[in-house]
Amino acid sequence: MREVWKHFNLSPDNIVLSECGIQQFLPGQGYSYVVTENFVLHYIESGRGFITINNKTYYSDDFNGYILRRGQTVTYSGDKINPWKTYWVGITGTHFKEFLKKLQLNSIDTLSFKNDSEVIQIIQDICKEARSEAEVSIFKYKYKTYQLLLALESEFKQEDFLDFDYEKDMTVQIYDYICKNYSNQLTIKDLSQKFSMSRNSLFASFKEKYQITPKQFILELQMSKACQLLKETTLPIGNISDLVGFQDYFVFFKAFKKMMDLSPSDYRKSDISKEIHEKK
Repeated sequence: MREVWKHFNLSPDNIVLSECGIQQFLPGQGYSYVVTENFVLHYIESGRGFITINNKTYYSDDFNGYILRRGQTVTYSGDKINPWKTYWVGITGTHFKEFLKKLQLNSIDTLSFKNDSEVIQIIQDICKEARSEAEVSIFKYKYKTYQLLLALESEFKQEDFLDFDYEKDMTVQIYDYICKNYSNQLTIKDLSQKFSMSRNSLFASFKEKYQITPKQFILELQMSKACQLLKETTLPIGNISDLVGFQDYFVFFKAFKKMMDLSPSDYRKSDISKEIHEKK
């Protein structure tokens, strides 16, 4: 049941708002269509559901926003018990593709907004303005459009997303990404979102290629770096725990002792210098 569906008259500006909407799905409600708008940004305010974009299926447990583009074949459905409610805005314009490339938003289907996201607030403001019966100046919508672009630019900088090399094996790209980011409290959820893969697919492909799960690989990299820092520096162990990606020192302590059969302090005092992968 659509609560709002409003189209806007386009102006000759380079980047303009073309539509907005609010939709509360009914339990199990779903449908398919081919996207006609250039770019449609959605925010999931509440509930659960799934969306299939060009034969790739994503479940809302892993994201709270998604992007649709012209020509894509889309199927989506609300959960049978707790169906989702979405807000969306459509944007078009001759310069908009270049804007997306700058943010790397052109290479992903789903995304996660921050808890205090200004992007969410602006999308909701635009939709709620459209729902009201009061006449709103077109300049207000233009103002909101550029506010939205500024917020997107602030929240989704280029380094937050991946510029995929489609000629390179995706699992190898995941491996490379983990090697560069394992100390940033990296989770499997992060990986599945960034590479637009389900957790099960990511797990299976990584395990098949490297004979280790991605979670275990992250842990081994963290422990290997911790061993190096314990031997080569005098940093407090709590600081080392932070540097290798653990928020909780006691979780780090337990993981380290389980893998090395020694506490971090005992390891520092020992003569052991084996690499993590040698201890199995």
